[in-house]
Amino acid sequence: MTLHLLDKIGNWNPQLFREIKGRLNTGNMAIASAFSLSAQVLLFKSVSAQIPVPPPKGSYTNPIYHRFCLDDAPPYERICVRDAFSNFVINWPMWWLEIFTWLSIFSVLALLVAGTYLLVSDLDKEERRGTLNFIRLSPQSAKTIFIGKILGVPILLYLAAILTVPLHLYSGLAAQIPLNEIVCFYPAVAASCALFYSGAMLFGLTTSWLGGFQPWLASAMVFVVFGISWLPLTRTAVDVLHFLSPLAMLRYPLSLVDKTDFDSLVENLDKLQWFYSPVGTNIAIGLALSLLVCGTGTYWMWQGWQRRFPNPSATVLSKRQSYLLVICCQVIFLGFALQSDPPGGNSNLICLLILNLVMFLALIAALTSDRQSLYDWARYRKQIVPSNQKLWRRYPLLDLIWSDKSPAVVAISINFLSSVIILTPWALLEKSENNGFGGVILCLNLILIYAAITQLFLFTKTRNQEIWAACTVGSAILLPPVIFSMLLLTPEKAPFLWLSSTFGFWFSPSLTAASGNTFLLSLLSQWTVLVLLNLKLRSQLRLAGESASKALLKA
Repeated sequence: MTLHLLDKIGNWNPQLFREIKGRLNTGNMAIASAFSLSAQVLLFKSVSAQIPVPPPKGSYTNPIYHRFCLDDAPPYERICVRDAFSNFVINWPMWWLEIFTWLSIFSVLALLVAGTYLLVSDLDKEERRGTLNFIRLSPQSAKTIFIGKILGVPILLYLAAILTVPLHLYSGLAAQIPLNEIVCFYPAVAASCALFYSGAMLFGLTTSWLGGFQPWLASAMVFVVFGISWLPLTRTAVDVLHFLSPLAMLRYPLSLVDKTDFDSLVENLDKLQWFYSPVGTNIAIGLALSLLVCGTGTYWMWQGWQRRFPNPSATVLSKRQSYLLVICCQVIFLGFALQSDPPGGNSNLICLLILNLVMFLALIAALTSDRQSLYDWARYRKQIVPSNQKLWRRYPLLDLIWSDKSPAVVAISINFLSSVIILTPWALLEKSENNGFGGVILCLNLILIYAAITQLFLFTKTRNQEIWAACTVGSAILLPPVIFSMLLLTPEKAPFLWLSSTFGFWFSPSLTAASGNTFLLSLLSQWTVLVLLNLKLRSQLRLAGESASKALLKA
């Protein structure tokens, strides 16, 4: 029976069969099962040890307070009362809710963080051993390998997670949580795992230059996202990060219970909306939104894998794909920003800015071509254009917009402009204290400067160009405000420096109120830097486009 099943798996997905054969043996299964069951017993014992024990009658006259006692007061103000047998009356649904909640949190944390580590570490080992190139040469498609890795590498984690389902279901029902709300948690877990595991696969494939640091960095990034999902909802665009984690679905059953230790998780849930539609009051809409957010992210991660796996020198996304990706992301961000009762101030605008900054930094990394691709494009651009596209692709601007091997600066600017077009109606309706149009121009200039810096570094002949580019762009973002603060150059004292080199326009009222001359000088300084960087890139491309014989004749 088992051999027959393995034969079917091998015929359907040889990569999955390879992963199962290497991991799913009796010893590993026993260790994973023992670890899962031991963790459940430890959690059960830990919560059981917190049940209050009544002191001997008459030895303690003051009232005793405990969160598990049967009372309607806040958790740590509940007075314990005795029953006919002199035992404290325990609120057992609340006790089981504690087990249900912590079991959900620890299971999700183990699946996301440990699963990400396993996938990135596995790709790193395959890369170092050289077996990843053999897999590329096999007749298997990139899709087959992608599915086989995601289903096979964390298979012991899946086994450990499945063993927690009986206790999870029983504790949820004992906590008087409706069965449908418990069941809604599982599709959210599957969608979140698909998203983070797809991201781990793409991250491991594109950052091999990080070496053994890869899995630790990827796990840390997932842990940070998980930590953000633990924070209260803000009713701003940043709430999209909450729906990347299954904890978004855990908020709904917790909202049915009053006065728990997890009240911060359900804060503002009833007011949450997406395109003015109530999300926090309907778990079905919440689940659909979670699947939409995770499904969109998973799809684009899979597209990047399909492009990059067969050809490691290709960009993660084509320029055409990047335009669609930005539109999808901006629509999702805009949905969370549209609230009938938004928070005051510029918090919504600032959250949108931060999300867009992260997205565009990732887009720069995904679209920037390496040295060899740029060299080929500069020298053979007219020859590599398909014959049916020669008429309209002969112009350099159109080639910069659509060609995957061309510099990414023009594509980044188009993506930014499309984002502005999508977000402008909302910005006009939003009562903002800032001059939004001026801030958008400053942000666009900075992002284009970062894109040009990245392209220049990747076009150099130095080793580890990716590390140099990442460190330089990171320094350009983080160091200016740190240096200005150390020199006591506040935005009030030096608005020109802050406007021209940081995103402080959106955070400081003094920069918002800067004079027109200061604003104009900041724009001119940014444009000067941008022009110089692009002139340098253009000269390098022109030099690369010259034939070897022409260079010899010039010499």
